[in-house]
Amino acid sequence: MLRLAERFLQLGTRVFRMDMRGCGAARPLARNLAHAGRSDDVVAALDVIANKSADGPILAIGVSLGAGQLLRAVGRIGRGDSKKPAWFERLERIAVVAPPLDLRRCSINLQRLWLRPYNYYFIRALLESVPPGVRERAEFQNAIIQRRPRTLWELDDRITAPLSGFDGARDYYDQASACRVANFNPVPTLVLTAADDPIVPVGCFADDPGLWPSSTRLIITPTGGHMGFLDRRRKCWIDEAVLSWFSS
Repeated sequence: MLRLAERFLQLGTRVFRMDMRGCGAARPLARNLAHAGRSDDVVAALDVIANKSADGPILAIGVSLGAGQLLRAVGRIGRGDSKKPAWFERLERIAVVAPPLDLRRCSINLQRLWLRPYNYYFIRALLESVPPGVRERAEFQNAIIQRRPRTLWELDDRITAPLSGFDGARDYYDQASACRVANFNPVPTLVLTAADDPIVPVGCFADDPGLWPSSTRLIITPTGGHMGFLDRRRKCWIDEAVLSWFSS
């Protein structure tokens, strides 16, 4: 995000970066968790951006979890689940990089033995990043009295889902996954992912030929991992791909 912001600033573009709920300067204010289904937060941020610039095109980039939120936001608007904002016609193009498209498949994928270290990493990072306002909630305190969650599914089932109004992990995954509405996305979109992404199975992108509308361009590279995409000079080439998409 920092790298892409710098590149667009160098081109003379006005750039905004969005902190997810409970992150950055607003961390002390958060009373709810950030999660994959917080696409309304993305729309709210774009509301503010649109109001700061009365005309002109709007472009948006999402990476990883933020990519899923952005894709879910435009899909829900396209399907009519969310009200179409006044600025929506100004949203000329978006790019999403390595979105966790199908949360259930991602969570099941992470249960594989050789991927268990990712579970430990995510669980530790997510629990350490819980905002103070959420940590003080009785629901959170009751959830962590038990032993520490051992898998991402268990974490979502015990903490993320109930604290966010979902009926368990399965309900959270079903409602928050961007794949449920991707086909309704009317915005020209670049989807960039890697076949060897250890977190998001490539089948999420390729198994269903009807998943993507004609306005979406899907690029699956053989290698790149999750948000890696390094070339032989150790340079992250997704910057060039995104810049090219927005300038074409």
